[in-house]
Parts: sequence; structure tokens; C-alpha cells
Amino acid sequence: MKKILLVVGLVAGSMALTGCGTETLTCTKEEKTGDITTTSEIKATFEGDKTKTVEASSTAKYPDSYKNQMDKIKSMAESMLGSNADEEGVDFNITTKGTSLTYTLTYDIDKLSDEEKSNVGFDANTDQSKEVAQKSLEKQGYTCK
Repeated sequence: MKKILLVVGLVAGSMALTGCGTETLTCTKEEKTGDITTTSEIKATFEGDKTKTVEASSTAKYPDSYKNQMDKIKSMAESMLGSNADEEGVDFNITTKGTSLTYTLTYDIDKLSDEEKSNVGFDANTDQSKEVAQKSLEKQGYTCK
């Protein structure tokens, strides 16, 4: 009996160390504005009522008539979206391929300064649970799983 309890204790302890309490939320949305189709995805991980990481990515597909303007579009997007990429805990990447532009912003919430947390909506005093995030994103038109 003691061996069984020891094994159960070791398994439970190792599960706690490997992040068994971590939940993931993935939400997607597709929008069409004129002749530009944008597909967005948000992936977030949670531990209890706290958000740990958020990865927001978006791909905009432009018509072929924009082919010669993609460098300019990329530059404009970099100046708009990349402004906080120098912050600790934030990774930013933007690429173009043909007439598609893709950007990804990744936030490691624990590494963000208090000011940056506030700027992106992760104040310590707010409920950051998976359920609250899902309701908010679904109100914005995302489909979550």
C-alpha cells in the first residue's frame, strides 16, 4: 500500500512540475474588407486565472494588383505593429510572401513590465482566466476552441 501511495505521489508531483495545470485557448477569425481577406489567430496559455503567454498572428491576403506594393505595405505594418517589439517579453515578426503579409506578436506576460502589461490589457488586478478571455474574444467575432 505504501508503494502505491508513493507512486501516486510521484506521478502527481511530476504532473505538477510539467505544467499539467496549464490550459490553452485557440481562437480564429476571418474577415474580408474590400478585396483583402484577413485570417487572425490568437493562442493563449493560462495557469488558473492568469494569462501566461499570448501569440497573436494575422495573415492578410491582397489581390494580385498589390504585388508591387507589398514592401510598402510591410513597412507601414512594421511601423504600426512593431512599436513595442523592443520590450522585454515581446517578440514580433512580419513577413511577406507573394501578395500575403503575415505578422506574429508573442507576449510572455511574466516578462513584461507593469507598464507594458497595462498597455496590452494584462493588469494584475483583472481576471485573466481562460473563460473571461474566451468570452471577450467571442464577442469580437472569434471562434474559440
